[in-house]
Amino acid sequence: MARLDVSSQWDPLFSTRSPMFRTLDGFRPWYRTFVSEWPTLGDYQSLLAQQESPVMTRNGLPLRIVPQADKPGRFEQHYAPRIYLSGEIQTRTENWHDFFQLLTWIMFPRTKAMINETHIPLAQARIESGVELGRRSALENMLSLFDEGGALIISSDKKLLQMVRDFQWKPLFWQQRETLQEKLTCMVFGHAMYEKGLAPYIGMTANTILLHCGDDFFQLSNSQQLAWVDDALLAALSDRKQLSVPKDLSPFPVLGMPGWDADNGNESYYDNRHYFRPGRGGKMQKTG
Repeated sequence: MARLDVSSQWDPLFSTRSPMFRTLDGFRPWYRTFVSEWPTLGDYQSLLAQQESPVMTRNGLPLRIVPQADKPGRFEQHYAPRIYLSGEIQTRTENWHDFFQLLTWIMFPRTKAMINETHIPLAQARIESGVELGRRSALENMLSLFDEGGALIISSDKKLLQMVRDFQWKPLFWQQRETLQEKLTCMVFGHAMYEKGLAPYIGMTANTILLHCGDDFFQLSNSQQLAWVDDALLAALSDRKQLSVPKDLSPFPVLGMPGWDADNGNESYYDNRHYFRPGRGGKMQKTG
């Protein structure tokens, strides 16, 4: 598998290196225009302006790109509160993490806005009660884990989703390989997971939410699939009985997906129990 120096090197062809980037296909004509240099903050703002519908916070404000600020002195100057209260998303230049952060806001605008809004009163309550700002609740930890390193496992076959929940990795990835490629997809959500995908390694594991879809999902265009997922994910994350603590997310060894690692065309690949571990299952969201 080709690897990329992720320190600060720009590569407009990065998305051709792994199938995990296929969700970004709609952006490909845009970022390929930057042949030898990174997009600027102005380029990011222009991309936001090109969207058919404005990317909005739950506070009703359009998202605006601003430079990374100094250390915050007040609550409203922190990263998440500033997004919610002013629409300003602090963004670093020549930085893959922030590059993917913006793209995920555009792909999943309603879900990203809901996650952002949920953090605000919880963080404010910690401050008012005198609890250390960094000591987050279980709900905040779950949302942060998903926001950074999350993915969606979407399938029209509930048995495949159950295999994910039951950690049946080799039966899923190898014995059901043909069915898997027809009836299940892994769609990356977390911007940190996309960043890891630039230099994939054995051990890469996503915190996933499982969504059941109809057979017609796989006939939809990329933009239609994203819209469906954004709606389904928003509903799933709003259900506190289903998703409220980190263990409600289902660990998923993403490189097991067919073609996501050049070596996983061999059956023995799935005998690595250090990567394809047995363990507890996650919850399957009832959608579709």
